[in-house]
Amino acid sequence: MPDREQWNDRAAAAEHAVRERFGRHAVGVAWARPRWPARTGLRGALDELAVWHYWWHAHLIDCAGDALLHRPSPARERRLRMLARTVRLRTAGRWVNRFYDDIAWMGLALQRTAPERRHRPVRRISRRLAHGIDPAVGALPWHVGSSLYNAPANGPAAILLARTDDATRAAQLEDWMLRQLTDETTGLVRDGVEGGVVRDTLYTYNQGVALGAQLALATDSDPSRADAAAALVRAIAAWCEPDGLLPTAGGGDGGLFAGILCRYLAEAAVRLADRPETADAAASAPRLVLSEARALWDGRLEIDGRPLFSADPRRGAVAPSGRDGAPRAAVGGATDGGSEPDGDLSVQLGAWMTLEAAVAVTS
Repeated sequence: MPDREQWNDRAAAAEHAVRERFGRHAVGVAWARPRWPARTGLRGALDELAVWHYWWHAHLIDCAGDALLHRPSPARERRLRMLARTVRLRTAGRWVNRFYDDIAWMGLALQRTAPERRHRPVRRISRRLAHGIDPAVGALPWHVGSSLYNAPANGPAAILLARTDDATRAAQLEDWMLRQLTDETTGLVRDGVEGGVVRDTLYTYNQGVALGAQLALATDSDPSRADAAAALVRAIAAWCEPDGLLPTAGGGDGGLFAGILCRYLAEAAVRLADRPETADAAASAPRLVLSEARALWDGRLEIDGRPLFSADPRRGAVAPSGRDGAPRAAVGGATDGGSEPDGDLSVQLGAWMTLEAAVAVTS
């Protein structure tokens, strides 16, 4: 079984691969291309101007924060500042877009990685989320004007609100998810409610954000949140039988889903370990993370000395052909996967996130 140092080396290899293949920088700013191999010349430059995925970059900042935590260096600190500066420039200083899930992720990334003296955008995002809650529903819509109320918006918003001292609204969003989205048969969290109809699709993403919200609200004086988090970990473990691997969601936005769940499973491994009632879930969580990380690492493809990871840990990685490096833009707020998902930034970020989670659970 690899130890923490070995997982840290593997996470560093994933970090360097993302930076080398996708990373771009100019004076004082840094960003990432959404596809590899990317088109070159004028077409490539126009691609980078036209296609920039806000919420993928939130996770890029979060992963860079993990790297700084696990492998501190001045260079990583500088890169984080450059990535955040790019978000400010791309959003014309507003830091937000119209999708509540996107801005919640950006708030979480900045809250973790920015010095407290630069938390103004976090406060702005938190206020936007709090004001966006529909009082008739008790939850956030997916975006401004949407009739879809889903876990992807309400889960990360609840985590951020809890972390920015708005536990009342955070609990409101988490309780809404528990009432409306929990599947009574499996104990898993369904996707959302639209027009009064429950969208019963199950994604790893939704389990991750619900788990993160429960953990963010758990306190010694109210163990019920920890109990709910443990119940969800048990449900996830049953969902992953018999091979112990998380369900895959392909490329595009789906490339991030399993990594998000691994991030909060790693947190659960620590937060649930100190109570006998939740110790079994605390033991299951790192097993799930390490199983996923091991499969990704074993299925990697080495290209030019750097790992390329698979969108599906049940198969080996496949090098993109490079015939069309045109990036896929978000359509209606979502980016679908293509025929060569392993070339998506999201897929490689999701693998990097999972390997950083493996470092966390072996620390």
